[in-house]
Amino acid sequence: MSDLDTHGQPGSSSNGGNRPVRQIRLPSGFLRANTIYLFIVALVAVGVVLRLMGGIFIPFVIALLLSFVFAPLVSGLVKVRLPRIIAVSITLIVFVAFGYLIVLVVYSSVQSLLREFPKYQLRFTLLLREMIEQFDLPADFFSQMEITRNIGNALLAFSGNFMSFASGFMVVFIFLLFLLMEQPYLKGKMSIAFRDSTTRRFAIVLAHINQQVARYIGVKLVVSFLTAVVVYILFRLIGVDFPFIWAIMTFLFNFIPSIGSIAITFITGVFAIVQFLPEWNPIIATFVGMGLTQFIIGNVIDPKLLGDRLNLSPVVILLSLLIWGWLWGTAGLFLAVPLTVTIKIILENVPGLEAFGVLMGTGNFRERKKRQSKQQEERAR
Repeated sequence: MSDLDTHGQPGSSSNGGNRPVRQIRLPSGFLRANTIYLFIVALVAVGVVLRLMGGIFIPFVIALLLSFVFAPLVSGLVKVRLPRIIAVSITLIVFVAFGYLIVLVVYSSVQSLLREFPKYQLRFTLLLREMIEQFDLPADFFSQMEITRNIGNALLAFSGNFMSFASGFMVVFIFLLFLLMEQPYLKGKMSIAFRDSTTRRFAIVLAHINQQVARYIGVKLVVSFLTAVVVYILFRLIGVDFPFIWAIMTFLFNFIPSIGSIAITFITGVFAIVQFLPEWNPIIATFVGMGLTQFIIGNVIDPKLLGDRLNLSPVVILLSLLIWGWLWGTAGLFLAVPLTVTIKIILENVPGLEAFGVLMGTGNFRERKKRQSKQQEERAR
Protein backbone atom coordinates (compact mmCIF):
# COMPACT_ATOMS: atom_id res chain seq x y z
CA MET A 1 0.00 0.00 0.00
CA SER A 2 1.26 3.52 -0.86
CA ASP A 3 2.33 5.99 1.81
CA LEU A 4 0.15 8.64 0.15
CA ASP A 5 -3.55 8.79 0.93
CA THR A 6 -6.28 9.61 -1.59
CA HIS A 7 -5.61 13.37 -1.29
CA GLY A 8 -1.93 12.95 -2.14
CA GLN A 9 -0.70 13.73 1.39
CA PRO A 10 1.71 11.54 3.33
CA GLY A 11 -0.12 8.84 5.19
CA SER A 12 0.81 6.75 8.17
CA SER A 13 2.59 3.52 7.40
CA SER A 14 2.07 0.38 9.42
CA ASN A 15 5.50 0.34 11.03
CA GLY A 16 6.63 3.90 11.67
CA GLY A 17 4.24 6.57 10.50
CA ASN A 18 3.36 7.82 14.00
CA ARG A 19 6.89 8.17 15.32
CA PRO A 20 7.50 11.51 17.07
CA VAL A 21 9.99 13.83 15.38
CA ARG A 22 13.24 14.01 17.36
CA GLN A 23 14.35 17.53 18.25
CA ILE A 24 18.06 18.31 18.23
CA ARG A 25 19.10 20.31 21.29
CA LEU A 26 22.29 22.33 20.93
CA PRO A 27 24.59 22.68 23.95
CA SER A 28 24.18 25.90 25.91
CA GLY A 29 27.89 26.65 25.44
CA PHE A 30 27.45 26.50 21.65
CA LEU A 31 24.52 28.90 21.82
CA ARG A 32 26.48 31.30 24.01
CA ALA A 33 29.49 31.19 21.65
CA ASN A 34 27.18 31.74 18.68
CA THR A 35 25.67 34.78 20.41
CA ILE A 36 29.14 36.21 21.07
CA TYR A 37 30.26 35.68 17.46
CA LEU A 38 27.10 37.32 16.13
CA PHE A 39 27.64 40.20 18.55
CA ILE A 40 31.22 40.73 17.30
CA VAL A 41 30.10 40.67 13.65
CA ALA A 42 27.28 43.09 14.41
CA LEU A 43 29.71 45.34 16.31
CA VAL A 44 32.07 45.53 13.34
CA ALA A 45 29.17 46.24 10.98
CA VAL A 46 27.86 49.00 13.26
CA GLY A 47 31.36 50.50 13.47
CA VAL A 48 31.60 50.67 9.68
CA VAL A 49 28.17 52.33 9.44
CA LEU A 50 29.05 54.85 12.16
CA ARG A 51 32.33 55.67 10.43
CA LEU A 52 30.72 56.24 7.04
CA MET A 53 27.62 58.09 8.30
CA GLY A 54 29.16 60.16 11.10
CA GLY A 55 27.78 63.38 9.63
CA ILE A 56 24.25 62.12 10.29
CA PHE A 57 24.76 60.29 13.57
CA ILE A 58 26.88 62.89 15.42
CA PRO A 59 24.16 65.61 15.55
CA PHE A 60 21.57 63.01 16.55
CA VAL A 61 23.74 61.59 19.36
CA ILE A 62 24.51 65.09 20.67
CA ALA A 63 20.80 65.93 20.65
CA LEU A 64 19.97 62.63 22.37
CA LEU A 65 22.48 63.28 25.16
CA LEU A 66 21.24 66.85 25.58
CA SER A 67 17.67 65.56 25.80
CA PHE A 68 18.69 63.54 28.89
CA VAL A 69 19.89 66.79 30.49
CA PHE A 70 16.92 68.97 29.50
CA ALA A 71 14.17 66.40 30.08
CA PRO A 72 13.94 67.05 33.88
CA LEU A 73 13.66 70.80 33.23
CA VAL A 74 10.86 70.27 30.70
CA SER A 75 9.07 67.87 33.07
CA GLY A 76 9.33 70.44 35.87
CA LEU A 77 7.75 73.13 33.69
CA VAL A 78 4.98 70.73 32.64
CA LYS A 79 4.21 70.00 36.31
CA VAL A 80 3.45 73.69 36.90
CA ARG A 81 0.62 73.45 34.34
CA LEU A 82 2.52 74.73 31.30
CA PRO A 83 1.73 73.08 27.94
CA ARG A 84 4.55 70.85 26.80
CA ILE A 85 5.17 72.83 23.61
CA ILE A 86 5.68 76.00 25.68
CA ALA A 87 7.94 74.18 28.18
CA VAL A 88 10.08 72.78 25.35
CA SER A 89 10.17 76.19 23.64
CA ILE A 90 11.35 77.96 26.81
CA THR A 91 14.07 75.36 27.36
CA LEU A 92 15.32 75.53 23.79
CA ILE A 93 15.23 79.35 23.67
CA VAL A 94 17.44 79.51 26.77
CA PHE A 95 19.75 76.86 25.29
CA VAL A 96 20.05 78.66 21.92
CA ALA A 97 20.55 82.09 23.52
CA PHE A 98 23.27 80.79 25.84
CA GLY A 99 24.98 78.85 23.04
CA TYR A 100 24.83 81.79 20.64
CA LEU A 101 26.37 84.11 23.24
CA ILE A 102 29.27 81.72 23.92
CA VAL A 103 29.92 81.04 20.22
CA LEU A 104 29.85 84.78 19.43
CA VAL A 105 32.35 85.61 22.18
CA VAL A 106 34.63 82.72 21.20
CA TYR A 107 34.49 83.70 17.53
CA SER A 108 35.40 87.32 18.28
CA SER A 109 38.19 86.19 20.61
CA VAL A 110 39.63 83.89 17.95
CA GLN A 111 39.51 86.74 15.44
CA SER A 112 41.48 88.95 17.83
CA LEU A 113 43.94 86.11 18.36
CA LEU A 114 44.38 85.81 14.59
CA ARG A 115 45.17 89.52 14.40
CA GLU A 116 47.84 89.12 17.10
CA PHE A 117 49.15 85.80 15.76
CA PRO A 118 52.08 87.26 13.71
CA LYS A 119 53.52 88.76 16.91
CA TYR A 120 53.42 85.42 18.73
CA GLN A 121 54.68 83.64 15.63
CA LEU A 122 57.74 85.89 15.56
CA ARG A 123 58.46 85.34 19.27
CA PHE A 124 58.03 81.59 18.84
CA THR A 125 60.47 81.57 15.91
CA LEU A 126 63.06 83.48 17.93
CA LEU A 127 62.70 81.01 20.82
CA LEU A 128 63.21 78.08 18.45
CA ARG A 129 66.37 79.68 17.08
CA GLU A 130 67.71 80.15 20.61
CA MET A 131 67.03 76.46 21.34
CA ILE A 132 68.81 75.42 18.14
CA GLU A 133 71.89 77.47 19.06
CA GLN A 134 71.89 76.39 22.72
CA PHE A 135 71.50 72.64 22.12
CA ASP A 136 73.48 72.55 18.84
CA LEU A 137 70.57 71.16 16.82
CA PRO A 138 70.41 71.05 12.99
CA ALA A 139 69.34 74.37 11.50
CA ASP A 140 66.27 72.85 9.83
CA PHE A 141 65.26 70.71 12.84
CA PHE A 142 62.12 72.71 13.71
CA SER A 143 61.47 74.10 10.23
CA GLN A 144 60.77 70.57 8.99
CA MET A 145 57.97 70.26 11.56
CA GLU A 146 56.32 73.50 10.34
CA ILE A 147 54.93 74.11 13.82
CA THR A 148 53.96 77.76 13.41
CA ARG A 149 52.37 77.13 10.03
CA ASN A 150 50.30 74.25 11.43
CA ILE A 151 49.10 76.38 14.36
CA GLY A 152 48.12 79.21 12.02
CA ASN A 153 46.30 76.82 9.68
CA ALA A 154 44.41 75.37 12.64
CA LEU A 155 43.26 78.82 13.75
CA LEU A 156 42.22 79.74 10.21
CA ALA A 157 40.36 76.43 9.83
CA PHE A 158 38.52 77.04 13.11
CA SER A 159 37.53 80.51 11.96
CA GLY A 160 36.52 79.31 8.50
CA ASN A 161 34.42 76.43 9.84
CA PHE A 162 32.23 78.74 11.92
CA MET A 163 29.35 78.64 9.42
CA SER A 164 29.49 74.85 9.13
CA PHE A 165 29.41 74.67 12.93
CA ALA A 166 26.34 76.93 12.94
CA SER A 167 24.57 74.68 10.42
CA GLY A 168 25.43 71.60 12.50
CA PHE A 169 24.08 73.37 15.57
CA MET A 170 20.74 73.89 13.77
CA VAL A 171 20.53 70.16 12.98
CA VAL A 172 21.15 69.37 16.66
CA PHE A 173 18.45 71.90 17.59
CA ILE A 174 15.86 70.26 15.30
CA PHE A 175 16.67 66.76 16.60
CA LEU A 176 16.48 68.01 20.20
CA LEU A 177 13.11 69.66 19.60
CA PHE A 178 11.50 66.48 18.31
CA LEU A 179 13.12 64.27 20.96
CA LEU A 180 11.79 66.43 23.80
CA MET A 181 8.33 66.62 22.24
CA GLU A 182 8.12 62.85 21.66
CA GLN A 183 9.45 61.73 25.04
CA PRO A 184 6.06 61.29 26.83
CA TYR A 185 4.80 58.94 24.11
CA LEU A 186 7.79 56.59 24.18
CA LYS A 187 6.50 54.32 26.95
CA GLY A 188 3.11 53.95 25.31
CA LYS A 189 4.66 53.04 21.97
CA MET A 190 6.89 50.44 23.63
CA SER A 191 3.93 48.81 25.41
CA ILE A 192 2.12 48.48 22.08
CA ALA A 193 5.16 47.28 20.13
CA PHE A 194 6.53 44.71 22.63
CA ARG A 195 5.35 42.28 25.25
CA ASP A 196 4.94 43.43 28.85
CA SER A 197 8.17 41.79 30.06
CA THR A 198 10.20 43.27 27.18
CA THR A 199 8.63 46.68 27.77
CA ARG A 200 9.55 46.58 31.46
CA ARG A 201 13.12 45.54 30.72
CA PHE A 202 13.48 48.22 28.05
CA ALA A 203 12.01 50.85 30.37
CA ILE A 204 14.47 49.90 33.14
CA VAL A 205 17.44 50.07 30.75
CA LEU A 206 16.28 53.42 29.36
CA ALA A 207 15.75 54.85 32.86
CA HIS A 208 19.21 53.65 33.93
CA ILE A 209 20.84 55.20 30.83
CA ASN A 210 18.92 58.43 31.38
CA GLN A 211 19.99 58.61 35.03
CA GLN A 212 23.66 57.79 34.43
CA VAL A 213 24.22 59.93 31.35
CA ALA A 214 22.23 62.91 32.67
CA ARG A 215 24.15 62.83 35.94
CA TYR A 216 27.50 62.54 34.14
CA ILE A 217 26.79 65.43 31.76
CA GLY A 218 25.32 67.57 34.56
CA VAL A 219 28.32 67.04 36.84
CA LYS A 220 30.75 67.61 33.96
CA LEU A 221 29.00 70.87 33.06
CA VAL A 222 29.25 72.13 36.65
CA VAL A 223 32.85 70.97 37.17
CA SER A 224 34.03 72.26 33.77
CA PHE A 225 32.35 75.63 34.35
CA LEU A 226 33.97 75.89 37.79
CA THR A 227 37.38 75.03 36.31
CA ALA A 228 36.92 77.59 33.53
CA VAL A 229 36.02 80.35 36.02
CA VAL A 230 39.08 79.57 38.15
CA VAL A 231 41.34 79.54 35.08
CA TYR A 232 39.92 82.85 33.84
CA ILE A 233 40.50 84.57 37.21
CA LEU A 234 43.96 82.99 37.56
CA PHE A 235 45.11 84.02 34.08
CA ARG A 236 43.78 87.55 34.57
CA LEU A 237 45.85 87.85 37.74
CA ILE A 238 48.99 86.42 36.10
CA GLY A 239 48.54 88.51 32.95
CA VAL A 240 48.20 85.73 30.36
CA ASP A 241 46.76 87.08 27.12
CA PHE A 242 43.31 85.97 25.94
CA PRO A 243 42.15 84.54 29.30
CA PHE A 244 38.59 84.06 28.05
CA ILE A 245 39.74 81.82 25.18
CA TRP A 246 41.78 79.70 27.59
CA ALA A 247 38.78 79.47 29.96
CA ILE A 248 36.53 78.26 27.12
CA MET A 249 39.15 75.77 25.95
CA THR A 250 39.55 74.50 29.53
CA PHE A 251 35.77 74.06 29.74
CA LEU A 252 35.71 72.02 26.51
CA PHE A 253 38.87 69.96 27.17
CA ASN A 254 37.55 68.88 30.59
CA PHE A 255 34.94 66.75 28.79
CA ILE A 256 37.79 64.58 27.46
CA PRO A 257 38.74 62.34 30.42
CA SER A 258 42.37 62.24 31.57
CA ILE A 259 43.88 63.39 28.26
CA GLY A 260 41.97 66.68 28.10
CA SER A 261 43.29 68.18 31.34
CA ILE A 262 46.88 67.21 30.47
CA ALA A 263 46.58 68.64 26.95
CA ILE A 264 45.16 72.02 28.02
CA THR A 265 47.78 72.36 30.77
CA PHE A 266 50.54 71.74 28.21
CA ILE A 267 49.03 74.12 25.63
CA THR A 268 48.59 77.00 28.09
CA GLY A 269 52.08 76.40 29.47
CA VAL A 270 53.65 76.63 25.99
CA PHE A 271 51.70 79.83 25.30
CA ALA A 272 52.94 81.29 28.61
CA ILE A 273 56.53 80.46 27.62
CA VAL A 274 56.09 82.22 24.27
CA GLN A 275 54.50 85.26 25.92
CA PHE A 276 56.64 85.74 29.04
CA LEU A 277 60.12 84.32 28.39
CA PRO A 278 62.73 85.27 29.72
CA GLU A 279 60.58 86.04 32.79
CA TRP A 280 60.08 82.69 34.54
CA ASN A 281 57.80 83.71 37.42
CA PRO A 282 54.59 84.06 35.35
CA ILE A 283 55.48 80.90 33.42
CA ILE A 284 55.86 78.89 36.63
CA ALA A 285 52.67 80.47 38.01
CA THR A 286 50.78 79.43 34.86
CA PHE A 287 51.99 75.83 35.00
CA VAL A 288 51.49 75.45 38.76
CA GLY A 289 48.16 77.27 38.82
CA MET A 290 46.67 75.28 35.95
CA GLY A 291 48.08 71.99 37.27
CA LEU A 292 46.75 72.52 40.79
CA THR A 293 43.34 73.61 39.50
CA GLN A 294 43.03 70.52 37.32
CA PHE A 295 44.28 68.23 40.08
CA ILE A 296 42.04 69.56 42.87
CA ILE A 297 38.86 69.85 40.80
CA GLY A 298 39.47 66.72 38.73
CA ASN A 299 40.62 64.43 41.57
CA VAL A 300 38.72 65.78 44.59
CA ILE A 301 35.56 67.66 43.61
CA ASP A 302 34.65 65.69 40.47
CA PRO A 303 34.83 62.20 42.12
CA LYS A 304 32.82 63.43 45.13
CA LEU A 305 30.04 64.76 42.90
CA LEU A 306 30.05 61.87 40.44
CA GLY A 307 30.96 59.03 42.78
CA ASP A 308 31.39 55.53 41.32
CA ARG A 309 28.10 55.57 39.46
CA LEU A 310 29.68 55.26 36.02
CA ASN A 311 31.65 52.17 37.09
CA LEU A 312 33.90 52.31 34.00
CA SER A 313 37.42 50.91 34.00
CA PRO A 314 40.13 53.52 33.23
CA VAL A 315 41.46 51.20 30.52
CA VAL A 316 38.00 51.08 28.93
CA ILE A 317 37.81 54.89 29.04
CA LEU A 318 41.15 55.21 27.23
CA LEU A 319 40.13 52.60 24.65
CA SER A 320 36.81 54.36 24.13
CA LEU A 321 38.66 57.63 23.50
CA LEU A 322 40.79 55.92 20.84
CA ILE A 323 37.85 54.13 19.18
CA TRP A 324 35.35 56.99 19.17
CA GLY A 325 38.10 59.46 18.26
CA TRP A 326 38.96 57.30 15.25
CA LEU A 327 35.29 56.95 14.27
CA TRP A 328 34.15 60.56 14.70
CA GLY A 329 37.28 62.66 15.21
CA THR A 330 37.15 65.45 17.80
CA ALA A 331 33.41 64.99 18.37
CA GLY A 332 34.07 61.35 19.23
CA LEU A 333 36.49 62.36 22.00
CA PHE A 334 33.80 64.47 23.67
CA LEU A 335 31.09 61.81 23.25
CA ALA A 336 33.25 58.80 24.17
CA VAL A 337 32.32 58.42 27.85
CA PRO A 338 28.52 58.92 27.56
CA LEU A 339 28.35 56.51 24.62
CA THR A 340 30.51 53.92 26.39
CA VAL A 341 28.34 54.16 29.52
CA THR A 342 25.26 53.60 27.35
CA ILE A 343 26.81 50.54 25.69
CA LYS A 344 27.84 49.12 29.07
CA ILE A 345 24.32 49.47 30.51
CA ILE A 346 22.80 47.81 27.45
CA LEU A 347 25.26 44.90 27.64
CA GLU A 348 24.49 44.36 31.33
CA ASN A 349 20.81 43.89 30.50
CA VAL A 350 21.04 41.69 27.38
CA PRO A 351 21.02 37.93 28.13
CA GLY A 352 24.27 36.30 27.05
CA LEU A 353 26.23 39.57 26.94
CA GLU A 354 26.32 40.38 30.67
CA ALA A 355 29.97 39.27 30.86
CA PHE A 356 31.06 42.09 28.54
CA GLY A 357 29.32 44.64 30.77
CA VAL A 358 31.10 43.25 33.83
CA LEU A 359 34.49 43.36 32.10
CA MET A 360 33.97 47.02 31.22
CA GLY A 361 33.48 47.93 34.90
CA THR A 362 35.95 48.90 37.60
CA GLY A 363 35.41 45.71 39.61
CA ASN A 364 33.31 47.43 42.28
CA PHE A 365 30.90 44.52 42.73
CA ARG A 366 29.26 46.08 45.79
CA GLU A 367 27.89 48.89 43.65
CA ARG A 368 26.85 46.37 41.01
CA LYS A 369 24.92 44.26 43.53
CA LYS A 370 23.09 47.34 44.80
CA ARG A 371 22.14 48.23 41.24
CA GLN A 372 20.98 44.68 40.47
CA SER A 373 18.83 44.52 43.60
CA LYS A 374 17.30 47.87 42.70
CA GLN A 375 16.53 46.62 39.19
CA GLN A 376 14.92 43.47 40.59
CA GLU A 377 12.70 45.59 42.82
CA GLU A 378 11.65 47.70 39.82
CA ARG A 379 10.86 44.56 37.81
CA ALA A 380 8.83 43.14 40.68
CA ARG A 381 6.62 46.24 40.67
